[in-house]
Amino acid sequence: MNHENSGSVSRRTVIAGTATAAAALTVPIAAGSAQAATGSEAAHGPVTAVSPCGRVRVTLRLDSGTASYSVAVDGTEVVPASPLGLTLEDADFAARLTLTGRGRPRTVAVDYELLQGKVSRVRKTATERVVSLRNAKGLPMDVVLRADSEGAAFRYRFPDRGDGVTRTVVAEATGLTLHVPADGGAQFTQPYTVQKPKYQEWYIPRDHHTVPALGDATTSVRGASFPLLARTAARDGKQWWVLASESGMDGTYAACHLAQPALDTAARKVTYTVAFPYDDEALGTLGPGTPQITGAWQTPWRFVAVGRTAAEVANTTLATDLGVPCAIEDTSWVRPGPATFSWMMDHSSPQSLEATVKWFDLGKAMGWPYALVDAKWDQMNDAAGNAVPLERIVSEAAARGLKVFLWHNSGGTNNNSASTPRDLMADATTRRARFKLLRDAGVAGVKVDMWEADKQQLLARQREVIEDAARYRLHIVLHNTTVPRGWDRTYPHLLGVEAGLASENYSNTKPLADQMPEQTTIAAISRNVVGAFDYGTTLLAPYALPQSPRRTTDAHELALTVIYQSGFNGYADGPEAYLAQPAEVRELLGTVPVAWDETRFLAADPASHVVVARRKGRTWYIAGVNGRTLTIAPGLDSGAADYTAPTGQAQKLAFDLRDLGVKSPATLRLFTDTSATDRTLRTTTRRGSRFTIDTAAFGGFIAVL
Repeated sequence: MNHENSGSVSRRTVIAGTATAAAALTVPIAAGSAQAATGSEAAHGPVTAVSPCGRVRVTLRLDSGTASYSVAVDGTEVVPASPLGLTLEDADFAARLTLTGRGRPRTVAVDYELLQGKVSRVRKTATERVVSLRNAKGLPMDVVLRADSEGAAFRYRFPDRGDGVTRTVVAEATGLTLHVPADGGAQFTQPYTVQKPKYQEWYIPRDHHTVPALGDATTSVRGASFPLLARTAARDGKQWWVLASESGMDGTYAACHLAQPALDTAARKVTYTVAFPYDDEALGTLGPGTPQITGAWQTPWRFVAVGRTAAEVANTTLATDLGVPCAIEDTSWVRPGPATFSWMMDHSSPQSLEATVKWFDLGKAMGWPYALVDAKWDQMNDAAGNAVPLERIVSEAAARGLKVFLWHNSGGTNNNSASTPRDLMADATTRRARFKLLRDAGVAGVKVDMWEADKQQLLARQREVIEDAARYRLHIVLHNTTVPRGWDRTYPHLLGVEAGLASENYSNTKPLADQMPEQTTIAAISRNVVGAFDYGTTLLAPYALPQSPRRTTDAHELALTVIYQSGFNGYADGPEAYLAQPAEVRELLGTVPVAWDETRFLAADPASHVVVARRKGRTWYIAGVNGRTLTIAPGLDSGAADYTAPTGQAQKLAFDLRDLGVKSPATLRLFTDTSATDRTLRTTTRRGSRFTIDTAAFGGFIAVL
């Protein structure tokens, strides 16, 4: 695999419609047409796709009419037999299946560019193989297998029955089975919730503070969210890591999650089964949770990245490799970049012109191109109490060299939030008129919030909103919504997606900041692996609200600008905090990129620490955070007599420049904790090849080369 630096996204088609789901995601190099299996070959024996490097194998087997898949690396089975199949309202494709054809393996070239992401160019190859099955009624289903050096994937594909009938997919049998190691292994996934906040849950329960073992029930009866990061073991007991998620989603199928894990203690295995959204999502509107399909159709890709370490898994690009190709013909206007974000420190600031202008001044001073004006900006008044029109907001920003992103409510019937502006996204005519108004006024982008459901109809609407934004050359950021499913590739103007616990948890009347250092070490190598994470980094004030004081060091907060990747980083602190920093810190915050040419996770132990190196041009940024948490109060009342502040542990975090191919020794500028026991920020210059950084409890570092 080779991730290379490159220029702009290649131009393909003007905003693609639903047909893009069926479009080829890769360029065939050596394709062989599917050939019908005959005789004993059709009835017996597994079908395998082997990665071009020869290391990864994904194998489909039929056992008494039931299909399963497994994944092996270098001959070692990492993912044992895991269930395949699904059930329609009028046809069962989960049992009594027969093998009717095994296509020849074909090598496909994966070659695409990203305007924002962990890399700017991906060039690699994969192997695909189509397995043809029939159910008891003689109806066909193909399973497309795919293997490359980072893992395996599959999807189901169905031909048009020609009757024009819309059918319901009642359930999927699809699952992921893993061996449970002797120590129980570990699973990291956000509990799946029905409504708000969506995809904003803790990986580790506060009131039972241990890393969940494989098979532990999540804290939500509704199951677990993608992505799933797990520490498992092969049959021989050796440790492996896997990350499972979806990609290639375009609104023609529901976004899926995982049911509560099913643990087989006797076999020491656990199975996570794909589940659909619930009917009561989107306040019970926008159709059922089950997918509705018509004509020829296919599911999204389900993929499993595999590696011996968590860092190896975190480096995968499978989420975008399997994404629908770029759906925008002209991307010349797309400009990823950082922004001011006033809401975090002053929730009422979007309603005040004077407060908003303070953050515009901050953006000018820091050299950031954008300012995000959040909810209720349409209720903004000046000091005299006069309503401030849109044009005034844009002109005040423009006078300082900034462009604005403006918040919008996605509702519609999908939420009951009163935050405005709302009721402008659901209807296509209304939405396009709105986007035209914003474009003509000089607005750079929109943040569309409160989606709060994974239903097929809502995802179809979300796709339309994203595509309409591109038509009017508006960037877009999504909040309170599902995790990205290959969208960094499909929609380069989609600069960020929340779908995780972000920095707003510093700004809470409950001490949620206690959990954020640990959460970061997990989210960075799970949630952020599958797409840009709009976290909103770098709180340098002691607190946003006194009930939830910040536990991280300044060096930890600076490191988050590199630990997390988003094409739109809304800096979450206020003017006083940033402008009071030393010149070298202000320079760092003013220049750290939001889009990268290359990313390498160098060390990762979820719930403990992460070290990552990212390159832009010839400059490397290397960052590490220490999130190890020894004790944490189970309650959420910081005023309670039994409440105590969380305790962490100092750690040494190391990296070697030779792992980056850097000619060394070399000179780095380092921003670190002063020592393992001194949490104050220190800026130094050091020369060497291998560096060991002493981080304080909840500390970190950032190095620039």
